[in-house]
Amino acid sequence: LGVIYVDTRGTANAFNDSDLEMLVALAAPAATAIKNAQYVKMVEQAYEDTLIALASAIELRDHYTVGHTWRVTNFAVEIARELGWDDKKLNEVQMGGVLHDVGKIAVDNAILGKPGNLTEEEFAQMKVHPGRGADLLRDIKFLHPLVPYCLCHHERWDGTGYPAGLKGEDIPIEGRVISVADAFDAMTSTRPYRKGMEPEIALERLREGKGKQFDPDLVDVLERCYEQGRIDRILQDYYKNEARSIACPFCSTFIRFDDTVADGSEIQCSVCRRDVRIVKKEETYFGVLAPKTEA
Repeated sequence: LGVIYVDTRGTANAFNDSDLEMLVALAAPAATAIKNAQYVKMVEQAYEDTLIALASAIELRDHYTVGHTWRVTNFAVEIARELGWDDKKLNEVQMGGVLHDVGKIAVDNAILGKPGNLTEEEFAQMKVHPGRGADLLRDIKFLHPLVPYCLCHHERWDGTGYPAGLKGEDIPIEGRVISVADAFDAMTSTRPYRKGMEPEIALERLREGKGKQFDPDLVDVLERCYEQGRIDRILQDYYKNEARSIACPFCSTFIRFDDTVADGSEIQCSVCRRDVRIVKKEETYFGVLAPKTEA
């Protein structure tokens, strides 16, 4: 597990047998504490990996929105970074974004995949997903900080959202961040039944929703991120028309690659972080998920 090093400066035979016995006595509980910490971390990672897999599985149930979770997460992280949040909080945003829609496990497939408008009854069922997701996260103590990302991302600044009808700054800022990121991806992503908006048009729609649906300050923050060029790579179709680009087979976001990348090479999607193997067939490139290797 490690080494305990004890030394003195310029004194020979400074330690006696009782010192060694004390050191051994200290080492045993220290080793046990380290092992326990490693075990706790391993269990937490297992919980986290399981929930990420669940979030991915839920997203695959809705083939119209594949990749949405990962793009929302990346938009939210850029907003949080612009707000000056520290690394620990950014890691929290990363997990909160990935799990913000985990409550959709409680929604019927037919409702998730419906291309048209939902009926009142269907919308009522859809509205349960923030609360169901929050309940799931509350069952795991170390995921408690993620509850606002899940529970509050459909609240509206003017108080007309759900599930609690919170208003303004009564809405946790984590939920407000996801709300802006969620809407921006919904507008800019292409669906089988409609083409995604240009980002400038989507930003204009967000500006129109300031003080109504969205926190006005957070809309401004996202716009600054866009102006600084930090949003382009996340947009689903930004690189679609480039000759050397492929759609990520996991999240559907287009990935650009340069002339040094050949058939059989592996690249990483900057949005979902999956490794993708480049395959060239005739003059066409496409990607397949590369198998994970054990560290």
